[in-house]
Amino acid sequence: MAHYVQIPKDLNDIKEKFIMGFTKRQVICFGIGLVLGAPVFFLTKTAIGMSGAIFAMGAVAAPAILCGLYKKNGVFLEKQAKYMREYFTRSRKRYYRTTNIFECFERHIEYTRIKKKLRDAERKG
Repeated sequence: MAHYVQIPKDLNDIKEKFIMGFTKRQVICFGIGLVLGAPVFFLTKTAIGMSGAIFAMGAVAAPAILCGLYKKNGVFLEKQAKYMREYFTRSRKRYYRTTNIFECFERHIEYTRIKKKLRDAERKG
């Protein structure tokens, strides 16, 4: 009996697995989440109890873990956050400005005329 293997139509979706089915990016982001979350857990365990410490650890580690997992339209979470920050912080008024090329030519002609007059005045004076 023949076995069939599904091949995705878009080969860009295939990612090389690094450790236990995770990509390098996911492993690094989980590591960063662990490095940030573990100290929070151990420092807050005695003060707010076990369940509160687990919640605090999750809240601190979640952004790093989400950066490794979340991807929408080929863009990861940190780039989407950067794009959203740029979008919401730029000015809302957009002005339409054109460059009249004929005014530029007229200014350049006037500039050369004045420059020529100054050169002639220096030569005479």
